[in-house]
Amino acid sequence: MLAYVFDAQLKSDLNEAGRNYWDVYLEELCRFLGVGGWAIGPEAIADIADMGVRVLIVGRETGNLLDGDARDGVRRWVKDGGIVIGFGVTGLDDVFGISRGSVLEQKNDDYTISAHFDLRLHELTHEIHPMMFQDQRLLILSDVERIETFAGVELAGLYDTNGNELGCPAMTWHEFGKGWAGYFAFDVAKTMWLLHQGKPIPAEVQQTPRYPRAYDLCVLGNNSRKIPYADELAFLVQNMIAQSGLPLVHQIPPKDGKVADALFYWGGDEYTGPTELSLKASDWMKEKQLPYHINLQAENHPMTAQEYQHILDNGHEISEYYHMLEEDGGAAYEGLYVRQSREFYERFGVWPITTVNCVLRWNGWADSARWMAKAGSKADNSFSGHPITLDHPLANSPFFGFGAGTAFPFNFYDDAAYGNEKIDMIEQPIVCYEIGHRGSLLDKATAASEDVHLPVEMAIKYHMTMNMFYHPVYIARYPLCRAAIEEILATIDRHDAKVVQMGNDALHHWWTARAQIKIADVSVEADCLKFACDCNYEDGTVIKMLAKRPIDSVYCDGRQLVDYEVREEFAGSWVFIVVPNGSHTVEIRYE
Repeated sequence: MLAYVFDAQLKSDLNEAGRNYWDVYLEELCRFLGVGGWAIGPEAIADIADMGVRVLIVGRETGNLLDGDARDGVRRWVKDGGIVIGFGVTGLDDVFGISRGSVLEQKNDDYTISAHFDLRLHELTHEIHPMMFQDQRLLILSDVERIETFAGVELAGLYDTNGNELGCPAMTWHEFGKGWAGYFAFDVAKTMWLLHQGKPIPAEVQQTPRYPRAYDLCVLGNNSRKIPYADELAFLVQNMIAQSGLPLVHQIPPKDGKVADALFYWGGDEYTGPTELSLKASDWMKEKQLPYHINLQAENHPMTAQEYQHILDNGHEISEYYHMLEEDGGAAYEGLYVRQSREFYERFGVWPITTVNCVLRWNGWADSARWMAKAGSKADNSFSGHPITLDHPLANSPFFGFGAGTAFPFNFYDDAAYGNEKIDMIEQPIVCYEIGHRGSLLDKATAASEDVHLPVEMAIKYHMTMNMFYHPVYIARYPLCRAAIEEILATIDRHDAKVVQMGNDALHHWWTARAQIKIADVSVEADCLKFACDCNYEDGTVIKMLAKRPIDSVYCDGRQLVDYEVREEFAGSWVFIVVPNGSHTVEIRYE
């Protein structure tokens, strides 16, 4: 079992003072890792040895306020074999094998990059950062502890925002007694939250004629958008957790009962017609045996009931395209979302699931997400790292990048005024936008299908969920757009990769079901490991874990499984086990 420290009273006190409780995002980190983290209060930490916890994550906010009994409890527990991971935590320096000096404070505000770090060669960091982007260091958005390590190893070096090496570690790994301690000299929860959700859009931007858009949230500045900064942080934490032998829920569901390498989900918006664009795009995607998701304006689109049913019969999805009205000054507000969701329901008989905002507009920080959730939407597909306005000559141009620091869906969390509550709304960030062709620039002649190779290969290597955003108009009218999609499929074939293909609504269904998969009753014996898995996803799930010993066989409910793989990647040998839908007991037998 994995636990993280959560202090409800501290959260309430900080929120009352108008400050965010950054440790709340430890819940999202655990959800991403597929580890089902258990939140425990600081008052219980002194007795952690009696709780069956194998890994403990301690965030900066709460960790710096732990009392002596709690710290002594952690110290004894790690000595006996536990793994603790701390994010800028003080008071446990001997456990982490560090000594600390001054603090490098975050300047200006909470949303400013304060430092960079660079991974060192080590098993825990192996292949996490793409080799072709070694010149781009990773990002920190929090205060940073200047530390020295007197024991253990340095996993990452620290740099200031001018690129100067500071001569101290940003991450360390230390063997303490029978256990291990991983230390990050900064607040990982805060950094990941801000990489994902960005910064509140300033009032002056919201008042300009061009309207605020989702990319105004982006905190990356002039740093490369080809790096999934938040994902790399999560993978580093994952590799530390994996040393415990805990089973994790993989990011990718099975494909035809086998372990898959990546997941691509396809969609695009079509505004107000003509319907022939959606029909032609849907028919062509069906011909390629691909799913597809179309967002349209229910209020104004000429699509007939028969045409709507034709697209559904193709196995494709239709949802709402929220449009902001000129009579409202182009503003977004709660009532607009509520009304347009209801219009979609009254016209098509179902509530929209994954929606998109007109020209990717956004308000505040989590305001738009909160309003869409109240309107009944479940997912948004408006976050893009493409920082140009629609009056720019390259507007709608092809783009590949991780503007939110991730390829994966993530939940929105509200600000201090709303108690930092998790909003029932996930973001599906746009990563691949019209890549592989120039039709969006009215260029029907330039072949550019090779542009798809890098994102496809990254998705396969890092087991990503990758958004493929193609408007129906380009699929329907531009042969080079269709050639780009065909090159994506050809690249998958050349790599002999197993890729799950979905629409945006199906991706929401998977990511929601994944968060509810439970792993329990983990027991370690001399020659085997057992655990219970409860899965409510029709295609089942894949459970992965670091195999510290050679595996002889895997059993599910007493029957020998053949649907598992052992792969050498990242931190070592990983075993991937396909577990069917339902409640099952899995047993891994070692040689």
